[in-house]
Amino acid sequence: MDRINHIKKLFDFIKTTPFHPQWFAFKDQKANLFNIVHLLEGKILDIGCGQKLIEQYMPSGCRYIALDYFKTSVEWYGSNPDVYGDAQSLPFADESIDGVLLLDVMEHLPQPDNCLGEIERVLVKGGVLIIAVPFLYPIHDAPLDFRRWTLYGLREIIKKHGFIIKNEKHHGNLLESSGLLMNIAMSKTVLNWIHQKNPLALLIVFLPFVVLLINSLSFLLTYFSPEDKMMPSGYQLVIEKL
Repeated sequence: MDRINHIKKLFDFIKTTPFHPQWFAFKDQKANLFNIVHLLEGKILDIGCGQKLIEQYMPSGCRYIALDYFKTSVEWYGSNPDVYGDAQSLPFADESIDGVLLLDVMEHLPQPDNCLGEIERVLVKGGVLIIAVPFLYPIHDAPLDFRRWTLYGLREIIKKHGFIIKNEKHHGNLLESSGLLMNIAMSKTVLNWIHQKNPLALLIVFLPFVVLLINSLSFLLTYFSPEDKMMPSGYQLVIEKL
């Protein structure tokens, strides 16, 4: 287990390089977070904040409030939110929040309708909600991983709660999403071999170079390919409360 943890730490170190299996998920992360915060002002609630990565990008005029579920925060991530709470029953007064972040959280909610209803309740009129969800991505944080959303499913549930979508964005093209999944699958297989003490685990020495090849080819061929939204790795929506 120590050997596997060491490998995972190494992957974290190189996650912004094409040697990382999830390079397509991480390479634009900082730029994306920077762009998100400039849509926000006032009191901002980050639901499912995790390690509060976005806080460092917040404009000085924002009051940032990080909320996370007690069990996952304490037992899984060792994170330190400002408030422990349930996204489906928010501990805030009506119309007391100017903006809400719901980044990679909706897939982990047993009752996402309840969460959106609570966000509608605590947001001021004209308040902004930013949602990000994975689409083509493996099961993670099991057993609290319940669904994957298409853009059409997101539009339907958002419309039901009286919001209006101001902007829609998809992450990942055909080859990028395919390369991401292939690299994750290969890396997880090698980690399984290590755990099982399988001789095939020796192939780990070739893994970074195979990952680099897949990432490089996928990136290059995508550059010369038309945009296609059939296989995104995820979606991001900017939403406003009417």
